[in-house]
Amino acid sequence: MAATPNPNSDESSAPFKIEKVQSWRAMLRRAVAWKTARYTKGDIEATVVGLTDDHGNTGYGYMPAMLVVGESPATAEALLHSAVTPLLREKEIVGVPDVMKQMDFAIGANCQLKFAVEEALLDLQAKCMETPLFNLFGGLARREVPVMRMLGLKPPKETAAEAQAFVERGYRYIKIKIGLDDKRDIETVKITRETVGDDIIISVDANQAYAPMRAVKVLNQLDSCNLVVCEQPVRRDDVRGMAFVRQNVNIPIMADEGVDTATDALRLIEAGGMDAVSIKLWKMGGYYKSRDIAAVCKAANVGVHVGSTAGSQLMEAMQLHFCASIPDLFAGAEIGEFESLNEDPASGLTVIQGSLSVSNRPGLGVEIDMSKLQETTSLWQAK
Repeated sequence: MAATPNPNSDESSAPFKIEKVQSWRAMLRRAVAWKTARYTKGDIEATVVGLTDDHGNTGYGYMPAMLVVGESPATAEALLHSAVTPLLREKEIVGVPDVMKQMDFAIGANCQLKFAVEEALLDLQAKCMETPLFNLFGGLARREVPVMRMLGLKPPKETAAEAQAFVERGYRYIKIKIGLDDKRDIETVKITRETVGDDIIISVDANQAYAPMRAVKVLNQLDSCNLVVCEQPVRRDDVRGMAFVRQNVNIPIMADEGVDTATDALRLIEAGGMDAVSIKLWKMGGYYKSRDIAAVCKAANVGVHVGSTAGSQLMEAMQLHFCASIPDLFAGAEIGEFESLNEDPASGLTVIQGSLSVSNRPGLGVEIDMSKLQETTSLWQAK
């Protein structure tokens, strides 16, 4: 189903006025810590942003506070109230893109905070218009979005068993973290492929762990595993290394940490360094910047995958609407890791047979339980 142009685009919406800017710091508990080649991720510190208009409607946004990209809840809260609030409060918002351009000047990089504010603005805008968010993105390309589940670094048999458990729940896309021990990584991928069978789509993610020659050596030993892609095998700034790996293996290569902007994407495309890109709206700075990256990649016949990290449904709802609106989606989307949370202040998303269905409810389509949000804020304060 092709995306249909929608007159209710962000550029043609009615203006709205923001009266209140709020934020909450939250601690989201995870059932199990998640290990990659670069870090181990346990409980999640996050910031939730709330923007309320003069009619009492509130839009919400979420900042995952991934320290690997240099932002924290403390810096986000300080910038939100010192630099961003003056751009928003008591102001008539005519177009969200105009506000985001002002934020570029006001707070520089800080892409995760930009994502949270943009998400809250778009949620509020769509609620005011009484339309689901995907209509502000041009309409639906697909109602159902296949979810890729991620497996952290674990012993081979444990990884295979976890993959099989996901398959039995209806998932068809699995990503395996690699990059610490070559022999174990190879064994893990091979055992997992044998366990889940040939019909399941498997990718691997090295999180920049390899030097180019080492990446080639490992990936060529995985050639028989029918992998859909290897994500970010070498350092994010090693454009030549990405091209070298891509030229010397049969497995397609996907950039993640190496692409934050459309310029980054163009640089890798020109170098022949990627077959696909992993777009994370919270890392790129929101929908509009992610849309630009996707457009550059589509023009170059580079696949667009939507990646993520463990976080609230509030974060993944935004990515779900993005996935539902773009014409082509490569290897599903990593938007189901909220299932690993013990408690989530947001609700409304349910993975059914390995897919998420985008909602027709106004805005993001998720509900915020303020009592749970306050509870997670108390957990953060007590840490």
